Amino acid sequence: MRKLQFAANCAHQPKVDDYNVVQKQVADLLAAKLSQYGFQTLSQSGDQIAVSVDNHALPLSVTCQGHNVDGHLVCEITSYPDEDQDWLDRIAEQSLLNQLAQAVENTLKEDESFSQFQWKS
Repeated sequence: MRKLQFAANCAHQPKVDDYNVVQKQVADLLAAKLSQYGFQTLSQSGDQIAVSVDNHALPLSVTCQGHNVDGHLVCEITSYPDEDQDWLDRIAEQSLLNQLAQAVENTLKEDESFSQFQWKS
């Protein structure tokens, strides 16, 4: 499981402390833009989004919590791979997750509301 941690500067948002608003904003942005990288967005539920490529569903979760020293919300996008897969399927899914990770990071970097990107294991 990899996590992309980033800061969300949502000063233009009416409710800076409303984590749900930011989580939904990130999920909506990813749902709208990931198709540019070859991923198909599946049905979305609040702060969770699922994408697929080559008939592989890849779930993502967006979580925002607390503020950093700059006053920005600290958010994470987490992927939960299927732990019960055989090794060949797991290798294929890990490759797709790496491609998705780059697509997510590039998508968020296009929006100046997000910064301070850091990958965590």
